Amino acid sequence: MDFVAIDFETANNVRSSVCSIGIVKVMNGKIKEEVHTLINPLSEFHYYNTKIHGINEYMVQDAPTFEEYWPNFKQFIDNETIIAHNASFDIGVLRDSLKRIHESEPNFQYGCSYRIAKKVWPNLYNHKLSTVANYLSISLRHHDALEDARASALIALEAMKKTQTNSIQELSILHKLKLGSPASANKKTTRARKSSGDAFLQSIMAESAPLNTKHPFYGANIVFTGKMVAMTRPIAAQYATNCGAICKGQVDATTNFLVVGDQDLYKYVQGIKSTKMQKVEALIEKGYPIEIVGEQDFLRLVK
Repeated sequence: MDFVAIDFETANNVRSSVCSIGIVKVMNGKIKEEVHTLINPLSEFHYYNTKIHGINEYMVQDAPTFEEYWPNFKQFIDNETIIAHNASFDIGVLRDSLKRIHESEPNFQYGCSYRIAKKVWPNLYNHKLSTVANYLSISLRHHDALEDARASALIALEAMKKTQTNSIQELSILHKLKLGSPASANKKTTRARKSSGDAFLQSIMAESAPLNTKHPFYGANIVFTGKMVAMTRPIAAQYATNCGAICKGQVDATTNFLVVGDQDLYKYVQGIKSTKMQKVEALIEKGYPIEIVGEQDFLRLVK
């Protein structure tokens, strides 16, 4: 009865816009470890998503990016069996997030607690996470990544208990449920239309010119803060990457540039400063050569 339950929350309708991760590690049929972290998606938050999970841009401005957190996350899922409710979504989020940072997918198998619940408790009127959790008397604050991951894990454990099976593999065989893998997920095609932002981002990636080693962003560590007006953060980050920059989510002593969105730049001039701005100013006072760049100046530099 060893597996890892996961759940992602996203900032918008782009699957790689992870803003929260919940991880629950189960060993010998018992929860042994729980981890939750906010993630800076380097992307804008849509009102609808924030309304669902309650996370906004200001809550994640000091959180690690997915790229920064990936080494920790990988330790939990590499060579493990993963469970998630509506697993196709979570595996899609993982796959797109790894593709965005040019990382290969680790080895794992994954099962879906939604599909398991449909087989084990077929008479429920639906098999949403909240419905199954309520039926099994599992406490749940829905759309909190850790709470959702924990509920998914407990549903899988209850299903094994009810069917007297000892693993996700046995449970899947009993109910003729096929476990997925990164390889099988990659073979599936999606019918969802790509947003204009996705297409634009892909065009930027495809048309990037050879790196100019004399560009001020070449080899520089760049952090973004504030909402950008002219483009989304993923597009801005891709422009910077095309110039040879390394985009990070947190300000530290290695930061070379803080790029400030137009709206927050106006606030900055008025004396209203984000946490990242305050950190940069403190580092500048200590002698660190960090430049604060407005959105329009950033655009002129990358174009």
